[in-house]
Amino acid sequence: MIAERRATALLVWVAYQRLAGGAFSPKCSEDGMKRQAYILVMVLLLLGCNRREDIPSASQAAPPQPPAMIVATDESMVATPVVFDISTLKTTANTGALTGVLILKTDAGLKPVTDIKIALGETLSDDDDIERIVAYDPSAAPVSYTNSTGRFRFENLKPGRYGLILDIVLSSFLLFQEGTPNAILFDITAGEVTDLGRLEYSELPLPQSRR
Repeated sequence: MIAERRATALLVWVAYQRLAGGAFSPKCSEDGMKRQAYILVMVLLLLGCNRREDIPSASQAAPPQPPAMIVATDESMVATPVVFDISTLKTTANTGALTGVLILKTDAGLKPVTDIKIALGETLSDDDDIERIVAYDPSAAPVSYTNSTGRFRFENLKPGRYGLILDIVLSSFLLFQEGTPNAILFDITAGEVTDLGRLEYSELPLPQSRR
């Protein structure tokens, strides 16, 4: 744009020289001085108009940038894995602890099994030390309820071998490893935490309200 202003000024100055008949001189006639003054005013006006062209008009100005958006994040909508520190479970020299997560596979994806009663039954062996039965007494067995992430926790468990029981009040079921005939059996050791990890099932005998 500076080059264009210089070119315009040069063309106007050439026109001025031709009309004025030479450089401005105090010896010129009164009519000549008026004509020179008029031409000088025209030069200034033309240069001023050319400078205004450098300033973008409202239609040429860059469109205003939209303000930055601040998106509020609702933690309940974010699929972030819940990290659980098993060391928070209490154990003693005479007792152990247990934890795990119960998950149901659905068409919409993995869904935690919440607010379900999980109990423990002690294994009983025959004379050949082969485990035959998991004995479950609802009135005396250790009990836990799954939380919003499907996690169950047991503390102050006496050492021994146990099975995992799903108790839905009217019935109770010994849980098996999905797709196998193997029951979920595990050892509880004093001073240690046993973590069963994620127990995922395609189907479970759950109340309709928990499916």
